[in-house]
Amino acid sequence: MSGMSLASSAFATRSFFPDALSGFSGAVFAIILLGLSLALMFYGRSIIKGLAFLVVGFSGAAFGLAVGGVFLGVIGAIIGGVLGFLLGGAVGLLLVNVGMGLALGYFGYLATRDLTNVFVLAVVVGIILFFVGVAISSKLLELVTAVLGGVILDGVLVFFGVSPLYAGVISLVLAAVGFYVQFRKRCRGERWRQM
Repeated sequence: MSGMSLASSAFATRSFFPDALSGFSGAVFAIILLGLSLALMFYGRSIIKGLAFLVVGFSGAAFGLAVGGVFLGVIGAIIGGVLGFLLGGAVGLLLVNVGMGLALGYFGYLATRDLTNVFVLAVVVGIILFFVGVAISSKLLELVTAVLGGVILDGVLVFFGVSPLYAGVISLVLAAVGFYVQFRKRCRGERWRQM
């Protein structure tokens, strides 16, 4: 990217694919990213929560397995592994909400600090936005995953030769539809739980 200005049209429309990925390997990578983008747009909330549950759950299982094995042998290892997985998975789901709150609070802190140069006000705004982020994290998660899927899809379409304008429009429309699908799915789930 040497010699490329930030204001140039080549930089603005440049794909996030590395230059080395061309030919068959680039096409395979693009097809994998196409699947990932569609999955994020239409099932992103479920995917993120599922991954958080599994990753932290397996970490908890490893810890429970080791601790249970030390105290109660094989039976303790089995019980510790299962309980550690379930407890770790629950913590992972909680961390998704806390992570969304932390991100919103931190960016709110930075924006307020940069706009006002008043540290105390920036901290207060950051704390308030942390709690707002935790409270609305499920809605934010749907929006963030749909937008991220749309950005990835845009890069894939440009890689396959679709003009940046058409790629942007297609990505925007599919991201909006994906957000709507995730939103409706969550609303149906909330309605079902209230019965």
